[in-house]
Amino acid sequence: MRRWFVSLFLLSGVGVAAALLNNNISFLPTSRAAFGAEFERAVQGGTDWIVANPDEDNPALLYMIADMADLSGDHRLRQIVDRYLHNPFSGSHTVWRRLVDRTAQVLPPSGRELDSYERYQRWIAHAVGQVPLSDTERADMFAPNRFMWGSRTHQLFALLLYREYGNHSQAVDDLINHLCERIALEAQWDVRVTDLYLQRIAFILAAGRPDLIKRRLVERAMANQKQDGGWIASWYGWGPKLFEYSFRQPATNSHTTVQAVWALYLLKYRFPTWIEQTFK
Repeated sequence: MRRWFVSLFLLSGVGVAAALLNNNISFLPTSRAAFGAEFERAVQGGTDWIVANPDEDNPALLYMIADMADLSGDHRLRQIVDRYLHNPFSGSHTVWRRLVDRTAQVLPPSGRELDSYERYQRWIAHAVGQVPLSDTERADMFAPNRFMWGSRTHQLFALLLYREYGNHSQAVDDLINHLCERIALEAQWDVRVTDLYLQRIAFILAAGRPDLIKRRLVERAMANQKQDGGWIASWYGWGPKLFEYSFRQPATNSHTTVQAVWALYLLKYRFPTWIEQTFK
């Protein structure tokens, strides 16, 4: 029994080591041209999926789609955003509209609405709509080391919006860079290509840190694109949360796909030299 347990332990260690290496190192030689062609196919397939499956109810995703439309000039993406803006039932006066229309005149959320918000939603509402935070909530939003995994990426996104909407300072820049580096470290260890895996890449790029994005992360992200052009939230049953697992076979979805495609757009349009520098 002792020999059996030792063998099992060693095999498990080898498996973990192999998974970590596969997540961080590109072993197979790939030319810049071959990678670029695969990259363009992923961008096109993902864009077509979004156009065919528009999500007009999630302002955070619409914020990303609007950025993709601005970067690429793709009128199909702009139409998705415009339909939301001209829909009288899309929350015309809620603070979330500010994610897509920075000049929108919105009403402050009621106490009941605030109570329904999750922590990161309060941060975002503060960033884009000046919704007041309590001292504890503000301390959480600007805490450098209090969160990890999904909470840390949500914190980063809120701070990116906070900076974008007129609150730029060296202290905010430093905190954003610190969170990007911590999230990049998480990405090295989390081998599951889940919704969170793709979110990490997108938010780090949105923060302006392409230097933290390894080629292998992008390769694995593209390899997990499905035949219909979209992405699923889980990876072999493992979900975004650390110990989440399901035997159900999920379908491609907007939340995962939009973030994946946004990451690719950021590389293509905002950091066009990333492929050249990666394939020197």
